[in-house]
Amino acid sequence: MRILSYVKVHCIRNFEKIIACAVAMLIAVSMLQGIETMSFNGKSGSDGRSSSVVSRETNTKKSSKKISKGKKSSNKKIKSKRKMKSKSKKRSTVKSKSKNKKKSKNKGKKNANTYKKSNSKEQNRLNSAELKPKEFLKGKDEKILKKHLNKIIDDDMSNYKKAKVCYDYLINNTHYSYGGWGNAIESVLENGYGTCTEYSYVYMAMMKYLGFNAKTVDGSTAMAAGGYGYHMWTEVKLNGNTYVFDPQVEDDMTNGKIKYYRFCKTYSEVSGAYIK
Repeated sequence: MRILSYVKVHCIRNFEKIIACAVAMLIAVSMLQGIETMSFNGKSGSDGRSSSVVSRETNTKKSSKKISKGKKSSNKKIKSKRKMKSKSKKRSTVKSKSKNKKKSKNKGKKNANTYKKSNSKEQNRLNSAELKPKEFLKGKDEKILKKHLNKIIDDDMSNYKKAKVCYDYLINNTHYSYGGWGNAIESVLENGYGTCTEYSYVYMAMMKYLGFNAKTVDGSTAMAAGGYGYHMWTEVKLNGNTYVFDPQVEDDMTNGKIKYYRFCKTYSEVSGAYIK
């Protein structure tokens, strides 16, 4: 009885310690069981890491490989698109160059066979011609001629209008006087005087620069007092036919109001007026 009472008293006194020891034992047992289950479920690899960790790493590597592959494929697509764009640009530039070449080739043919026929024979003759500009002057003469042509000529003008404007310009701004043959271009266009020689030479130069097949011709013309006298005038070939342009005689005949008696006429239309 004494022993039992001693045990009871001892247990009551150390009850807290006994409970603490029991709890500690339970925790230790549960920890050991957890370690065993972890080692059993997650088999360690050769480097001591668990297979779950290895599988995560492999998954991350695979995903990174997929991403890198995706980047490569996207880069390839971008490069291919850039190549296609550069090729299309090259093709467009080649096409535009070819178009520009065609335009430049057809520039001289702009007025040929694209005009509206009128009741005027002179308009139809001039407008049906193919223009082929020819520059043959040099230095000062060329600068003077181009300066005056730029004043009066517009690219949108018809062939007829161009020829007529030059014809009018000479008659309205030039009077008959000697002394200009040494420099016909400057004498007529800058100083405003000349003889039939200077008139015809300057008109021929204007027509050539515009693209007409023009030249000067000398011979004789009918005089107002009777008979024939030495004379120089301009001839222009249009579609194989020859036509007379004579601004100096026109100036004498019209007295300030141009009638175009000697503008784009066949020799039969001015019969008896010229002897070559």
